[in-house]
Amino acid sequence: MTTTTLKSCLSRVDMWRELPRLAEVAHAHIGRHPGLVVASVEVFTTDLGPGRVVVHVPGDLALACTRLLAWRDTLTRASSCLEIEADPQQPKAMIFGRLYEGTPATVVAPLAEEHVVGVERSEVGDRAMVWLRARAERVVSAARE
Repeated sequence: MTTTTLKSCLSRVDMWRELPRLAEVAHAHIGRHPGLVVASVEVFTTDLGPGRVVVHVPGDLALACTRLLAWRDTLTRASSCLEIEADPQQPKAMIFGRLYEGTPATVVAPLAEEHVVGVERSEVGDRAMVWLRARAERVVSAARE
């Protein structure tokens, strides 16, 4: 496939129009779900296709996990990931999915190294969900007391 053919196969996007659209979609999604907590929102796009939204949630371990799970409940096609790097970069818990109108979104909670002691490698899917729910349960338990 030549470069010309490849370029004609891709759906070109006006980045400068896509950026405000992404910001509006993120704002509208949060407006539909007022209980969601946000520390920051990033929007990314290129001229090669629709962009994506990245949301960061704040809080200590239990609260951040609770907030990630709340976000997961509002996304379609959601999946979970606990990212542990071999290189000592900051570990993070993430939820991937799509906002109400289909825009790809990632919700991220930064973790401390001590939060993932005993976790040898990155986890995805059900294993990541078990890890998130176990940590979020601390918030539920504290609320019951």
